[in-house]
Amino acid sequence: MRVALFSRYPKSFDKPKGGVEAVTVVLARALARLDDLEVHVITLEKGLDSVVEERDGQLRIHRLMGSGWPQIADILAGPGRKRLLRCLDELKPDIVHAHETYGLRMGKVPYPFIFTVHGFDHANLIAEAAKHARLRSVLWQQVESHGLARQRHVISISPYVRTMIEKLTDAAVHDIDNPVDERFFQVERRREPCRVLCVGWINERKNTLGSVRAFAEAVAGGRQGKLSVAGEHRDQQYMDKILSCIAGHKIGDRVEFLGHIDHERLKEELSRASVFLLPSLQENAPMAIGEAMAVGVPCIVSNRCGMPFMVKEGESGFLIEPEDTQSIAARLGQLLGDDRLVERMGTASRRIAEERWHPDVIARKTREVYEKIIRTWA
Repeated sequence: MRVALFSRYPKSFDKPKGGVEAVTVVLARALARLDDLEVHVITLEKGLDSVVEERDGQLRIHRLMGSGWPQIADILAGPGRKRLLRCLDELKPDIVHAHETYGLRMGKVPYPFIFTVHGFDHANLIAEAAKHARLRSVLWQQVESHGLARQRHVISISPYVRTMIEKLTDAAVHDIDNPVDERFFQVERRREPCRVLCVGWINERKNTLGSVRAFAEAVAGGRQGKLSVAGEHRDQQYMDKILSCIAGHKIGDRVEFLGHIDHERLKEELSRASVFLLPSLQENAPMAIGEAMAVGVPCIVSNRCGMPFMVKEGESGFLIEPEDTQSIAARLGQLLGDDRLVERMGTASRRIAEERWHPDVIARKTREVYEKIIRTWA
């Protein structure tokens, strides 16, 4: 079976940026390990003068010239979309699996086709307080609604995503979680007491300021600890608020910013962490939660969107209201003060991750869906 995966793919194969790239690398490699699949990854990249073809192990990667058009226009009728369709005509795949938003306009390609919904840009723009967020959100909502209505098969990565999809399409919805890189399951724990880790972009949607405020309150309540923040920021004003909060609470010696870190460094940080903290305002199925659980780290995450379907309250971590600083601080204090609870929740986290998110499990489920679609496509 020849599979064409359309998604982002990092230039440095083991250094993906963002959840979609990380998912693509793990899923593509796991699919390529199956004996009966030939997997091609197609990606659009700005700055290329010609098509670049590469190999990542058994994977074949086709890097096409990206477009200078705004993405929302390029998806509809731009040169990027046209190059993608030409590449598919040359490959003649048995099935096309899109992970990028361009898949919203590919529901009518002449090949068996499935689209994985990783997020909803209209919701992310509002949560991130992006420039012209409301106008852009309305435009993206129209593109998403129209695009999903064209689909025949869609993969939902969480029950939350399914509820969003089912309002917008008559497509068959297949429930398949995102895979977690198998290397996280092999990490040896070297837990440091009272070490808290946050991973992700430093912005309003990730609620990094909320993490810092809650940690400061836990410290004020007598807890020991250190907060490590892994991620980059694009909004200096938001970063300044965080730095002001740290200075105001006099916890500068307890907070460190790691910047963007690769998978090797992330594994090291997770092996040392006692608690993983993500009080996001908007998420579907964050890779960072799955990776933390695969290592065996208890998680404190928001009770919103897809996160409650990943962390089991009281078993593998705690669910919190992201804007309730006192509640987050209380849960932090509970874990930072009880090593046995940390160990028990960490063991449960790893077990859940192995059952649900190991890449071999996800690859087999994905192939079964491919086979079903090919059999019934007409």
